[in-house]
Amino acid sequence: MSTANAGMLFVFGFGLLVTAIIIAGIIYAASSAKAKSSAAREANYRELAEKSSIDAAEIRASLAEIKGRVSTIERMLKEVE
Repeated sequence: MSTANAGMLFVFGFGLLVTAIIIAGIIYAASSAKAKSSAAREANYRELAEKSSIDAAEIRASLAEIKGRVSTIERMLKEVE
């Protein structure tokens, strides 16, 4: 193998190594960004679930109040008859 071929092989190998490192960096950055977005989405879902739970409790309380009022009105109507 002549010196020119060895130099060319070294440059080609070095280029492949740099390319592999760049590709690995891009894959790492993409997976990191995906994990961050997944964590943010999960936090948003958790917040939404907590809010819907609070809203459901408020709706139950309102329904209980309405049922009480309706039963009072029914009792008053029965007394009037």
